[in-house]
Amino acid sequence: MNLAQFQPHLKELRNRLIVVSGVLILSFAACFAVSSHIMDLLFLPIQSAMPPDGTLVFTALPEGFMTHLKISFWAALVISFPVTVYQVWAFVAPGLYSHERRLMKRFIFYSTSLFAGGAAFGYFTLVPLLLSFSMSFAGEGIQPMPRLQNYMLFILKTMLTTGIVFELPFAMALLTKGGLVEPDLFRRRRRTAYIVLYALSVFLAPTDIFSQIMLTGPLIAMYEIGIRLAGWLS
Repeated sequence: MNLAQFQPHLKELRNRLIVVSGVLILSFAACFAVSSHIMDLLFLPIQSAMPPDGTLVFTALPEGFMTHLKISFWAALVISFPVTVYQVWAFVAPGLYSHERRLMKRFIFYSTSLFAGGAAFGYFTLVPLLLSFSMSFAGEGIQPMPRLQNYMLFILKTMLTTGIVFELPFAMALLTKGGLVEPDLFRRRRRTAYIVLYALSVFLAPTDIFSQIMLTGPLIAMYEIGIRLAGWLS
């Protein structure tokens, strides 16, 4: 195939990248306009966990502004994600067989749903538990004053991590369904997998053993669900 035959595909790819970039920029602008409301939602878990006189602080002059920018960017990525997925799908779909298109649609639906469910679990369950434990050490002479940027990084990282964790059963099922892994392998390597999952928790939360334990629990639960799902699909 010569370069001339690639030209229509390259033009289509360029147009789709322009659409994705345009939607991302517009989403960012919209999110920045309401960034205070987005931050209010992210503040809810720590406001519930902190004592009445606790407060968030920032220690560098541009930190407040940069936090608004970062939150707006990540929110824009989430909002524009469906458009990005659709553009990728529309670009590759003409080259797929009908059964491959059906499989890809299911993959997009289930992977997106699992990620959203994992992020929601992180926000509504894991983050409040971790914050309550951390704030329980506050008392007379010990005033909690979490840094704004550190808290935002913490909650976004936790939601991202739990979103990825919830993809684990789906990934295990895909490996089994595709014939790349025998379903019994996951069961036989369970102890090794537990060690690897704990090591992953240590990597994600290197300074907090309580957070490591709290992350390891959902990881192991997702692995066990993956074992059963892989066995069911085999």
